[in-house]
Amino acid sequence: MIALIIIGVVLVGVGVYLTVFQRAKSANVALEIQAQPTKTFEEVKEALEAMQEYNPNYRELVEVKGFASTNETVRTPYTNRQVAFYTAETVQVSETTEEYRDSQGDRKIRTTKHEDRMSSEESSAELLLKDNAGNEIVIETNGIANKLDLIKTHDHLETTNPYGTNYKNDPFRRYSVYNVPRYGTGHRIIGYKQVEKTLPLGGALYVMGEAYMLANRIWIGPPKDKKQPFIVTTKSEEQMLKDTQSSQTTSTVGGIICAVLGLALFIIGIVKK
Repeated sequence: MIALIIIGVVLVGVGVYLTVFQRAKSANVALEIQAQPTKTFEEVKEALEAMQEYNPNYRELVEVKGFASTNETVRTPYTNRQVAFYTAETVQVSETTEEYRDSQGDRKIRTTKHEDRMSSEESSAELLLKDNAGNEIVIETNGIANKLDLIKTHDHLETTNPYGTNYKNDPFRRYSVYNVPRYGTGHRIIGYKQVEKTLPLGGALYVMGEAYMLANRIWIGPPKDKKQPFIVTTKSEEQMLKDTQSSQTTSTVGGIICAVLGLALFIIGIVKK
């Protein structure tokens, strides 16, 4: 019965997190999307330049729209697509089969699947947001690519390995350090999965973040205030608002269900203890 009490407490905690913290986070994003007016590139530039004399480090939360671009030719490593930005990773997919005894002492066979990242990379060229007049804003990506709403455009599992133990010649591996864990006997490699996530070149982008001037260029990056959103997505403003409001509802309903179920398990555990 102790287990029921512990599970109940955990579920209540999850419920509180979803209904209070996660819902508040989604509500804040929705509020910013509704409250922030869409600015032109010129408006953002004028506002930042006007503050340079008083505060060279001035930053301002802005909402802008444009098209994804770059000043270099960027191609994905696996599919050779020309894009504005990409991330790519190679994942080793394997499985381990082992024998064990269950609670009744009977022998059982258990197979566990493993996915171990062999390597990851991202485009090094600057990601630019451009308008129809050719004006551009640089979007921060270095070290924060996981914050961008990228589209998964390639997910392929290469199951054959004609290179055998001569893995360094395998072009599908694309890694420089062999750092995958070893799992011992009963372990076999299924293959190598290649995953690419991209922002299409010339695709429409909705961006919200903190704008600032650096070397006479406009940059947009994550706000210093962690409560403010940083959004780079191919979705429209309307779709983003709809998704955020839906997330609020899901967090509320899910949180209530978890809290009620957790409380019920806690009470049952106490009664039967």
